[in-house]
Amino acid sequence: MFDFEFTCFNEDCVIIGKKGSGKTYLANEFLRSLKNIPVIVFDFNWQFHDSRAVVVHNLQEVFKIFDEMKGHIIFQPYDKSKPVFESFCEQIFARSNVVAMIDETHAYTSKQGICKPYNDLILSGRPRGISTISISSRPQNLPNNSLTNARHIFAFKLNLESDIIFLQSWLGDQAWELLPKEQRKKNQDAPELPEHSFYYRDTEKGAGMVGKI
Repeated sequence: MFDFEFTCFNEDCVIIGKKGSGKTYLANEFLRSLKNIPVIVFDFNWQFHDSRAVVVHNLQEVFKIFDEMKGHIIFQPYDKSKPVFESFCEQIFARSNVVAMIDETHAYTSKQGICKPYNDLILSGRPRGISTISISSRPQNLPNNSLTNARHIFAFKLNLESDIIFLQSWLGDQAWELLPKEQRKKNQDAPELPEHSFYYRDTEKGAGMVGKI
């Protein structure tokens, strides 16, 4: 696992990258590193694995089990509708001292709109001891609040120049390293991020570095 300081219940994190770039691998490693920390995963594509976790497919069972054991719960929903996602966020917000890991966040959000339960987690979760880890393959579809309130940003390779332009507000010119040179219309001189690597930025310290999975 990439070595960085993450303060559970007090900081948020965003992990972005195209499919197959390594973001889910990193998220799984992140999950397994959170030993003895209550974590609930919204596993949209059923790609999370943790030998210590209980896997659940029914939303009501998720929180019944969680309230009893306070361990790692991986929610792999049969029903991926927006009401289920909103209810998931509401149930998280009703609790405290928990890490919520949400995969494929862009399936339920956009730049123009963000559902209130998810927005509550982002804007008001930390005073309640809730950390949110948002994972997405489409940065442009993440609401600004997700990135603005994240202490830690992990960015893997992307396919669209429009995503790069969007990310420049948070990553600066290093964002161009996420796009293969043959897909750029400008900034050809910027280096290209190696395979299975990511750009990490601590938004409070303003520090950035390249890591490898």
